[in-house]
Amino acid sequence: MGYSVIFHMERCEDYGIFPVRRPDMPAYSKDRETIIIPGSSGILIRDNCRYEPVEIPIEFNFLTKADEWNERFRRAKKWLSGSGELEFSDDTDYFYKVYYVEMGTCEREMKRIGRFKAEFVCEPFSYLKSGKREYDKLEVLYNLYHESHPIYKITGEGVCDLTVNGCKMRANIGQNLVIDTERMMAYRTDGTMNNTAVSGDYQDLYLKEGENRIEITSGFRLKVIPNWRSL
Repeated sequence: MGYSVIFHMERCEDYGIFPVRRPDMPAYSKDRETIIIPGSSGILIRDNCRYEPVEIPIEFNFLTKADEWNERFRRAKKWLSGSGELEFSDDTDYFYKVYYVEMGTCEREMKRIGRFKAEFVCEPFSYLKSGKREYDKLEVLYNLYHESHPIYKITGEGVCDLTVNGCKMRANIGQNLVIDTERMMAYRTDGTMNNTAVSGDYQDLYLKEGENRIEITSGFRLKVIPNWRSL
Protein backbone atom coordinates (compact mmCIF):
# COMPACT_ATOMS: atom_id res chain seq x y z
CA MET A 1 0.00 0.00 0.00
CA GLY A 2 1.29 3.47 -0.89
CA TYR A 3 1.33 6.65 1.11
CA SER A 4 -2.05 7.47 2.65
CA VAL A 5 -3.78 10.34 4.45
CA ILE A 6 -6.33 9.38 7.13
CA PHE A 7 -9.02 11.83 8.29
CA HIS A 8 -12.12 11.02 10.38
CA MET A 9 -10.55 7.52 10.62
CA GLU A 10 -11.09 7.06 6.86
CA ARG A 11 -8.31 6.71 4.31
CA CYS A 12 -8.08 8.93 1.24
CA GLU A 13 -8.01 5.95 -1.13
CA ASP A 14 -11.41 4.87 0.23
CA TYR A 15 -12.70 7.96 -1.59
CA GLY A 16 -10.65 7.33 -4.71
CA ILE A 17 -8.35 10.31 -4.12
CA PHE A 18 -4.60 10.24 -3.59
CA PRO A 19 -1.95 12.68 -2.34
CA VAL A 20 0.26 14.00 -5.12
CA ARG A 21 3.23 14.01 -2.75
CA ARG A 22 4.00 13.80 0.94
CA PRO A 23 3.21 17.14 2.60
CA ASP A 24 5.80 19.45 4.11
CA MET A 25 5.30 19.45 7.88
CA PRO A 26 5.24 22.89 9.55
CA ALA A 27 7.24 23.88 12.61
CA TYR A 28 5.53 25.49 15.57
CA SER A 29 5.34 29.25 16.05
CA LYS A 30 5.07 30.85 19.49
CA ASP A 31 2.60 33.65 20.14
CA ARG A 32 4.82 36.61 21.04
CA GLU A 33 4.27 40.36 21.14
CA THR A 34 6.95 42.86 20.25
CA ILE A 35 6.93 45.96 22.44
CA ILE A 36 8.83 49.09 21.40
CA ILE A 37 9.59 51.57 24.16
CA PRO A 38 10.08 55.16 22.89
CA GLY A 39 13.52 56.51 23.70
CA SER A 40 14.95 53.07 24.40
CA SER A 41 17.09 50.96 22.08
CA GLY A 42 15.99 47.45 21.25
CA ILE A 43 12.64 45.81 21.93
CA LEU A 44 10.85 43.88 24.64
CA ILE A 45 9.27 40.51 23.93
CA ARG A 46 6.10 39.41 25.69
CA ASP A 47 5.59 35.64 25.59
CA ASN A 48 1.86 34.86 25.65
CA CYS A 49 2.62 31.24 26.63
CA ARG A 50 0.73 29.71 23.71
CA TYR A 51 1.44 28.42 20.22
CA GLU A 52 -0.16 29.45 16.95
CA PRO A 53 -2.18 26.91 14.91
CA VAL A 54 -0.30 25.15 12.13
CA GLU A 55 -1.41 24.66 8.53
CA ILE A 56 -0.72 21.43 6.66
CA PRO A 57 -1.40 21.79 2.91
CA ILE A 58 -1.94 18.58 0.96
CA GLU A 59 -2.48 18.35 -2.79
CA PHE A 60 -4.73 15.51 -3.95
CA ASN A 61 -5.67 14.15 -7.37
CA PHE A 62 -8.04 11.53 -8.71
CA LEU A 63 -8.85 9.64 -11.88
CA THR A 64 -12.41 8.63 -12.63
CA LYS A 65 -14.94 8.27 -15.43
CA ALA A 66 -15.83 11.57 -17.09
CA ASP A 67 -19.47 11.36 -16.07
CA GLU A 68 -18.48 10.62 -12.43
CA TRP A 69 -15.97 13.45 -12.06
CA ASN A 70 -18.27 15.84 -10.18
CA GLU A 71 -19.54 13.11 -7.88
CA ARG A 72 -15.98 12.12 -6.97
CA PHE A 73 -15.20 15.70 -5.99
CA ARG A 74 -18.44 16.00 -4.00
CA ARG A 75 -17.48 12.92 -2.00
CA ALA A 76 -14.03 14.39 -1.34
CA LYS A 77 -15.59 17.64 -0.08
CA LYS A 78 -17.86 15.72 2.26
CA TRP A 79 -14.92 13.74 3.66
CA LEU A 80 -12.74 16.83 4.12
CA SER A 81 -15.23 18.78 6.21
CA GLY A 82 -15.44 19.69 9.88
CA SER A 83 -12.95 18.97 12.64
CA GLY A 84 -11.33 15.64 13.42
CA GLU A 85 -8.11 13.68 13.68
CA LEU A 86 -5.55 13.69 10.86
CA GLU A 87 -3.03 10.87 10.46
CA PHE A 88 -0.31 9.94 7.99
CA SER A 89 0.64 6.40 7.02
CA ASP A 90 4.36 7.07 7.58
CA ASP A 91 3.84 8.41 11.13
CA THR A 92 1.41 5.90 12.58
CA ASP A 93 2.03 6.60 16.27
CA TYR A 94 0.80 10.21 16.09
CA PHE A 95 -2.17 12.26 14.95
CA TYR A 96 -3.08 15.95 14.61
CA LYS A 97 -6.25 17.59 15.91
CA VAL A 98 -7.82 19.51 13.02
CA TYR A 99 -9.85 22.66 13.67
CA TYR A 100 -11.16 22.84 10.09
CA VAL A 101 -10.18 22.19 6.46
CA GLU A 102 -9.98 24.80 3.69
CA MET A 103 -10.42 23.33 0.21
CA GLY A 104 -9.31 25.01 -2.99
CA THR A 105 -10.76 24.85 -6.50
CA CYS A 106 -10.60 21.47 -8.18
CA GLU A 107 -8.73 21.79 -11.48
CA ARG A 108 -10.06 19.57 -14.25
CA GLU A 109 -6.86 18.86 -16.12
CA MET A 110 -8.64 16.35 -18.37
CA LYS A 111 -12.19 14.99 -18.51
CA ARG A 112 -11.26 12.18 -16.12
CA ILE A 113 -8.60 13.84 -13.94
CA GLY A 114 -9.06 16.25 -11.04
CA ARG A 115 -6.56 18.00 -8.79
CA PHE A 116 -7.18 20.14 -5.70
CA LYS A 117 -5.49 21.33 -2.53
CA ALA A 118 -6.80 20.89 1.02
CA GLU A 119 -5.31 22.92 3.86
CA PHE A 120 -5.71 21.34 7.30
CA VAL A 121 -5.66 23.96 10.08
CA CYS A 122 -4.54 22.11 13.20
CA GLU A 123 -3.49 22.45 16.78
CA PRO A 124 0.29 22.99 16.91
CA PHE A 125 0.85 19.67 18.69
CA SER A 126 1.04 16.15 17.37
CA TYR A 127 -0.62 13.71 19.78
CA LEU A 128 0.43 10.17 20.60
CA LYS A 129 -2.23 7.55 20.01
CA SER A 130 -0.99 5.77 23.11
CA GLY A 131 -1.89 8.90 25.12
CA LYS A 132 -5.61 8.24 24.47
CA ARG A 133 -5.62 5.10 26.62
CA GLU A 134 -6.47 4.85 30.31
CA TYR A 135 -3.56 4.28 32.69
CA ASP A 136 -3.04 3.77 36.40
CA LYS A 137 -1.50 6.85 37.99
CA LEU A 138 1.88 5.18 38.53
CA GLU A 139 2.19 4.70 34.76
CA VAL A 140 1.94 8.42 33.92
CA LEU A 141 4.16 9.98 36.58
CA TYR A 142 6.99 10.64 34.12
CA ASN A 143 6.11 12.74 31.07
CA LEU A 144 8.59 12.29 28.22
CA TYR A 145 6.79 14.84 26.06
CA HIS A 146 5.44 18.39 26.18
CA GLU A 147 3.19 19.56 29.02
CA SER A 148 -0.06 17.63 28.65
CA HIS A 149 -3.71 18.25 29.54
CA PRO A 150 -4.92 14.92 30.92
CA ILE A 151 -8.35 13.51 31.72
CA TYR A 152 -8.81 12.10 35.23
CA LYS A 153 -11.51 9.46 35.82
CA ILE A 154 -12.45 8.97 39.47
CA THR A 155 -14.77 6.35 40.94
CA GLY A 156 -16.00 6.21 44.51
CA GLU A 157 -18.46 7.93 46.81
CA GLY A 158 -18.02 11.17 48.76
CA VAL A 159 -15.55 14.06 48.81
CA CYS A 160 -12.00 13.44 47.63
CA ASP A 161 -8.90 15.49 46.91
CA LEU A 162 -6.96 15.02 43.67
CA THR A 163 -3.48 16.49 44.08
CA VAL A 164 -1.04 16.94 41.19
CA ASN A 165 2.43 18.32 41.91
CA GLY A 166 1.21 19.80 45.18
CA CYS A 167 -1.86 21.52 43.65
CA LYS A 168 -5.25 20.30 44.86
CA MET A 169 -8.68 19.98 43.28
CA ARG A 170 -11.52 18.91 45.57
CA ALA A 171 -14.29 16.82 44.04
CA ASN A 172 -17.63 15.55 45.28
CA ILE A 173 -17.93 12.11 43.71
CA GLY A 174 -21.27 10.40 43.22
CA GLN A 175 -20.12 7.00 41.92
CA ASN A 176 -17.99 8.51 39.15
CA LEU A 177 -16.62 11.79 37.84
CA VAL A 178 -14.49 12.76 34.84
CA ILE A 179 -12.21 15.81 35.19
CA ASP A 180 -11.22 16.99 31.71
CA THR A 181 -8.40 19.53 31.96
CA GLU A 182 -8.28 20.19 28.19
CA ARG A 183 -11.95 21.19 27.96
CA MET A 184 -11.91 22.55 31.54
CA MET A 185 -15.06 20.76 32.61
CA ALA A 186 -16.25 17.97 34.88
CA TYR A 187 -18.94 15.44 33.97
CA ARG A 188 -20.19 11.96 34.74
CA THR A 189 -19.27 9.02 32.53
CA ASP A 190 -22.74 9.17 30.96
CA GLY A 191 -21.96 12.70 29.76
CA THR A 192 -24.01 14.58 32.37
CA MET A 193 -22.29 17.89 33.15
CA ASN A 194 -21.20 18.28 36.78
CA ASN A 195 -18.89 21.31 36.96
CA THR A 196 -20.24 22.24 40.40
CA ALA A 197 -18.79 19.03 41.81
CA VAL A 198 -15.23 20.37 41.69
CA SER A 199 -13.35 23.30 43.17
CA GLY A 200 -9.87 24.30 42.08
CA ASP A 201 -8.04 25.21 38.87
CA TYR A 202 -7.93 22.78 35.97
CA GLN A 203 -4.55 24.18 34.88
CA ASP A 204 -3.06 22.96 38.17
CA LEU A 205 -3.70 19.38 37.08
CA TYR A 206 -1.59 19.51 33.91
CA LEU A 207 1.26 17.02 33.64
CA LYS A 208 4.54 18.90 33.27
CA GLU A 209 7.55 17.61 31.38
CA GLY A 210 9.57 15.18 33.45
CA GLU A 211 8.64 13.91 36.91
CA ASN A 212 5.13 14.40 38.31
CA ARG A 213 3.38 13.54 41.57
CA ILE A 214 -0.27 12.44 41.64
CA GLU A 215 -2.18 11.66 44.83
CA ILE A 216 -5.83 10.93 45.57
CA THR A 217 -7.78 10.43 48.78
CA SER A 218 -7.76 6.85 50.03
CA GLY A 219 -10.81 4.82 49.06
CA PHE A 220 -11.15 6.27 45.55
CA ARG A 221 -9.99 4.73 42.26
CA LEU A 222 -8.23 6.85 39.66
CA LYS A 223 -7.53 6.30 35.97
CA VAL A 224 -5.65 8.84 33.81
CA ILE A 225 -5.84 9.51 30.07
CA PRO A 226 -2.60 11.51 29.71
CA ASN A 227 -3.07 12.99 26.22
CA TRP A 228 0.67 12.87 25.53
CA ARG A 229 1.70 15.42 22.88
CA SER A 230 4.78 16.83 21.18
CA LEU A 231 5.62 19.93 19.17
